[in-house]
Amino acid sequence: MRILLVSDNYPPNRDGVATSVASLAAGLREWGHEVAVIAPRSGPPAPTRGYPTYLAPSFATGQGGFRFGWISPKTFERLIELFKPDVVHIHTLGSLGMLAARLCRQTGLKTVLTWHTDLLAYRDAYPLLKLCIPIMYAGGLLPDEPGRVARMIGRASLAALAGEDVAPHHRQMLAAVAALFDRIIVPSPKTASALRDMSPSCAPCVIPSAPVRHGKLAPESVRLLQEMRLAIHSGDSVLAYVGRLSSEKNLDVLLQAMARQVLPAVPAARLNIIGGGQQKKYERMAEALGISHAVAFAGPVPPELVNHLLNPCKVLAHPSLTETQGMVIAEAALEGVPAVVLDTELEGFVVKNDRTGYATGSETHFGDALVRILECSETRDRLGSNAKRQATEYTPAQYASRVADVYDELLFPHDAPSALHP
Repeated sequence: MRILLVSDNYPPNRDGVATSVASLAAGLREWGHEVAVIAPRSGPPAPTRGYPTYLAPSFATGQGGFRFGWISPKTFERLIELFKPDVVHIHTLGSLGMLAARLCRQTGLKTVLTWHTDLLAYRDAYPLLKLCIPIMYAGGLLPDEPGRVARMIGRASLAALAGEDVAPHHRQMLAAVAALFDRIIVPSPKTASALRDMSPSCAPCVIPSAPVRHGKLAPESVRLLQEMRLAIHSGDSVLAYVGRLSSEKNLDVLLQAMARQVLPAVPAARLNIIGGGQQKKYERMAEALGISHAVAFAGPVPPELVNHLLNPCKVLAHPSLTETQGMVIAEAALEGVPAVVLDTELEGFVVKNDRTGYATGSETHFGDALVRILECSETRDRLGSNAKRQATEYTPAQYASRVADVYDELLFPHDAPSALHP
């Protein structure tokens, strides 16, 4: 098949969506499918990936690493005419994703959406979303349903002016946007449940993304890795956090656990924080808690180096409650590093409790589990070995195969494989 992937997040941007798109493209090509990508340019031109990639002009939004990319509808139409996709797979609901959805609706092209992000949960951390959700809604339904759009946005505006909660209105808007796509994929049962609560008629397919396997490092990457290793902690009691340094990631919970539980129990414990964002804020927090000596900030890290920085660590600490899957958990597992997560909704799927890590459910239990792994090498080795086995068995090719089953079912419903897993 010929598949056009459209995403508002793409390497070198470092997040789960960008990783998932790169992994899917690699896996689809491994199966012999033709792939092209439309995404925003977010840095110097990346090395060729072996498939056509159109990087649209873009600018930073100031909201995490998210960028606003733009190409004209005519340019988008020409790109579609040139590539002639069988399916357009959209991964984000930003400017590029919604433009693709609208054009596909007009031309009758089949569309698949992967619902990677809990947009409702992100609204407090990224207030711009409170404006963007109505824009997504209007962009998806106009010009076909102007009356419906005007009524919905009008009700939401009145609620906001009255100081009422606008979340129910945003939920309705997102449900209407979801209905624009022929099929929806979600990366976890947690996300499937949230989507069905939002839109009871929605029947998403649960297909977790697979982490990218990076090849041999280029000489300049080797030099950068050596520099970064000198800037972070090493030893037998090192924890790692990987992700954006922003409020929705709950990093303050991890720092408090380090101060109140981990360091009192394991004085040699050290924490490496890997990722970009509000670093100064969290440096000040570590200083206020009196743990600056035990916390090292690596800053933004190229995707191909993350696994090398994770490898010597003993446990991944993952305090976020807003993840739909948590790609870094699988990336750590590939290195034999077990994870302790705060979100119990990820238990049994992303993290198997007391088998590949711990899903804790409370801040106290979160800190206790980190201590347990650091104190007991036998437990650490058992969890890490199980996590690595589970992650190694799920490759980008297997991920792509399951996604391709969705394409097959959409394009050839009577010939669809019976092994499609909803």
